[in-house]
Amino acid sequence: MKPLPVLPVLFAMFCAVLPAPTLAADADPRQFVEMAPEARATLRAEMLDNQLALHQIIGALAEGKYAAAADIAEKELGIGAMGKHRQLPANARPGMFMTDEMHALGRASHVAASDFAKLARTGDPATALTALQGITGACVACHRSYRTQ
Repeated sequence: MKPLPVLPVLFAMFCAVLPAPTLAADADPRQFVEMAPEARATLRAEMLDNQLALHQIIGALAEGKYAAAADIAEKELGIGAMGKHRQLPANARPGMFMTDEMHALGRASHVAASDFAKLARTGDPATALTALQGITGACVACHRSYRTQ
């Protein structure tokens, strides 16, 4: 298994996760989802953890460590990571405030991560990168569609 060229992979992934352009709230075309401050803080912490997981996945892929990338994806982002906030009070659970469509994008991201994990284990760089786009695509779709402030 040949490791992926590091710089092109990192550049591509960096570009895929850039935030939406900063706009004045009234000019921002994304749908505003009002959340309690506690839920917004929980969601922000989760997104930062997801960002770290993506960084670790990309690093593992760049080193040719496909099984490690798969393990991170499944544990941190996959289907098994769903529902991690259910023990929190209702005002701290982001899901209590999300639209059905926003929930669907969230579920799609978890499914994409589990699909990536399965495909990354094949050790094929092209297959792994194609599957990784499913994860980042779900991130992009949600972040370009919704905002919480």
